Amino acid sequence: MKRISLLLSVLLLAVSLCAQRNSWDGWQVRPRGEIRMLNFFVNIIYDVNPEREKPFAKVNHWNTVLLESINQNPPDYLLRLMDTVYNADALYGCITRLYGESSFDELQITGDFVVVNIKESRVLRFGGFNESNIERAAVAFINEQGGLQTMYGHNDISYYDVNGSGKIGFIQFFFRNITKEYGGDSAGSGYFSTSMLRGEKLLVKGTYYQFAGVGTAQCVGTVDVSTNPTGIVQHEISHSFFGPNSFHTSGGNHRRSGEYMPFLPLQGGFGLMGGSGSTLVSCNGYERWRMHWIHKSNRNDYGWWIVARSTDGSPVNADISKDDGAQTFILRDFVTYGDAVRIKLPYKDSEKSSNQYIWLENHQSGRNGKLDFLQYSNESDCRPTDVAGVYAYYQVGRDVLSGKDSEVYNSNERDNLRIIPAEGYWNYSYHLADTVYNMKCINWSGHDYYHSRDAENPFCGAHDMERIFKPSEELDILSSPDEKPLWRKTIGRMLIDSLVSGGDARDMFCTHTRLNMGTNPSTCNAKTFYNSMTSGRCQYSAHLSRNTQTTYLTGLGIEITPMDGGRYRIDVRWDDYDITNDAIWTGRISLKEKAVLAPKKSIILTQNLTVAQPMRDSVTNLFASPTVLVCENGSEFVQGKGSVVSVEEMSSLVVGSGSEYRMEPKSKLKIDRSSTLVVEGTLVVGDGAQVIVRSKDGLVDKGGKIVVEGKGKIK
Repeated sequence: MKRISLLLSVLLLAVSLCAQRNSWDGWQVRPRGEIRMLNFFVNIIYDVNPEREKPFAKVNHWNTVLLESINQNPPDYLLRLMDTVYNADALYGCITRLYGESSFDELQITGDFVVVNIKESRVLRFGGFNESNIERAAVAFINEQGGLQTMYGHNDISYYDVNGSGKIGFIQFFFRNITKEYGGDSAGSGYFSTSMLRGEKLLVKGTYYQFAGVGTAQCVGTVDVSTNPTGIVQHEISHSFFGPNSFHTSGGNHRRSGEYMPFLPLQGGFGLMGGSGSTLVSCNGYERWRMHWIHKSNRNDYGWWIVARSTDGSPVNADISKDDGAQTFILRDFVTYGDAVRIKLPYKDSEKSSNQYIWLENHQSGRNGKLDFLQYSNESDCRPTDVAGVYAYYQVGRDVLSGKDSEVYNSNERDNLRIIPAEGYWNYSYHLADTVYNMKCINWSGHDYYHSRDAENPFCGAHDMERIFKPSEELDILSSPDEKPLWRKTIGRMLIDSLVSGGDARDMFCTHTRLNMGTNPSTCNAKTFYNSMTSGRCQYSAHLSRNTQTTYLTGLGIEITPMDGGRYRIDVRWDDYDITNDAIWTGRISLKEKAVLAPKKSIILTQNLTVAQPMRDSVTNLFASPTVLVCENGSEFVQGKGSVVSVEEMSSLVVGSGSEYRMEPKSKLKIDRSSTLVVEGTLVVGDGAQVIVRSKDGLVDKGGKIVVEGKGKIK
């Protein structure tokens, strides 16, 4: 019998591991239909340790209470937080409204509230003073008082039993006055659970009903949590749909999770899985795609889940790759209609490397009447409000929506979205401030450092919505204490204290813009280095095969053109090889196709000064290796008339076998004393062009062909 039981267990486990999972069914809760939540607001009366109340004594949105009671002195924001009845034409509570707008009313979150004021001593009867015992004590007190009596009269089990299980479904606990040290959480912290109060019972109209076990708990303090749609409440709810901590992204990530993530620093962004590091408070296209939330005007019979409009106004598939050729799309407001474009990037380091995509969304923030604005801009005038335009970001991996659990819920691709700001990517340097300063903008702490935006660095640089590393000089491996949030930012003499780490008016594309391999930002891929820093010291060896450490130069061109009515035209082409501006390139770079540097323009290949790898490089002594540009087999690089390419600071230019590097008249290729030019393919020095090599070892001929035409020179 034991053998049979063991075999049966193994078979059941095998079946569960192979079972089909669909992202749109939700991780633990189906993101469709009406989900009615029972919300417990718990206030502790500190009768054993009265000093514990002092940090919460200020009368604000949720008052201090001295007597045990039910529904006395509730928070004043309950209906601003969640509607009790779903009316798609008049959504009010921010949680109901946020998910209603995000899902196009497919997900309807409503609820009712019960406020429980209980003594500390009552909790201690259950054991230690912690969240679990507070929850149990609150339920026991409700039962003692005759059973469930909510603020707005939804006291029937049928309101909360959404799947006919006879159990109370989604529950939430809100704690007013506990701390991390005494209670389990501090204000702004919380968690999602699939076992909350499982087995416990609540008295509802004379009958005891079990809890299903699904719910959230969060310490909200005395503030009005309904003012911030991307706060801890929605973040914890979103876990039930999107996944566990390994799905942290969009500004909602932290270092406490051990799963690997593709970018070295923590990323800001926007979306339902966001949090304090979010920019916009709305959802994003990646989330709608995973949930299969689609606007009725974009529904189709072709299985398209990423849809925009064609120039004639009809829906069109906007999930494209190089094989689809040139495409033109019209983007209406994303939050209202769901229009978006996703472009699969054509190259990566290996088959095991994660796929990469560029997303484009038109957010008419502040103009669309939706929950779609920069976080905190509704609370403080230090935050910009006019931020409408096209927002762009990378998606790395997580592109399997249906399959085995390990495929759909890949546990090691945390924080896999990275913003592509219109401002571009730069080297940022760290400076100690002369005196401790206060930004007086949302973050009221004193700060003793700031960052200055220095040189452009489109391939390897940082953006101001991600944390920036200042590695300790004595360490050879990155650690989490090296990671510095960007508070004060300077650009030249301009000092910016508007919480740019939470987004600003430099993030979106709002004017006519042309992007390609030569612009900042570019249309090239992001560089990834999978890592985890849970223990402080960076761990990076477990997923080396998944990295893409090369920037691939391609003909992908994206043109963004404003139109009337807040719409944008997006033109995508794959033969945009002209570099029409000066550029600074760093890191490992590969030319796969063709590049044409326009006349009188320049490219500098130089040392990357932004952290790009977790270990200190033995050659540069930086957390970045020397720059090298390789022209691959079959590629062509053309220097236009009068253009200049400078190779400096131990960089290398490799004209690879089977490639051609052609210099037109009066162009210059300059190799400084520390750098090299390696010729394996064909180098054509045009009439009057010059190759200037400062070191006798600077030109390395590896069986290539060097053609000098007319008055061309190599010196």
